[in-house]
Amino acid sequence: MNGSVMEKKIGIFTLTGKNFRKRVLESPLPFLVEIRADWSGSCDIMAPLMERLATEYAGRIHFGRLDIDANKEIAREFGVTELPFLLFFRDGKLVDFIIGTTSRKTLEDRIKKILKPES
Repeated sequence: MNGSVMEKKIGIFTLTGKNFRKRVLESPLPFLVEIRADWSGSCDIMAPLMERLATEYAGRIHFGRLDIDANKEIAREFGVTELPFLLFFRDGKLVDFIIGTTSRKTLEDRIKKILKPES
């Protein structure tokens, strides 16, 4: 399945070094970036949870996946030390992060924390 079809199906953008700044830092919505690798069992564990949350929070926060092997410069920029590495952005600024696998409750608590109050 190609990236654009997958994005429409589950609401998770495929991020690269070329689109990261425009897609994430200029996003009008908060953005959760999962830095991951296909070879990481921990990332595989998180994938279904990320997909469910992307569907449940659609329209309130964007989700994206960044392959560490193809985007080492971004991983270095944000000090990635372990996978998965979750980055939370709001208004183009990094506001929180989670290192490693986490529970649904912890992830939802962090998402709710960065969501702007509805007007």
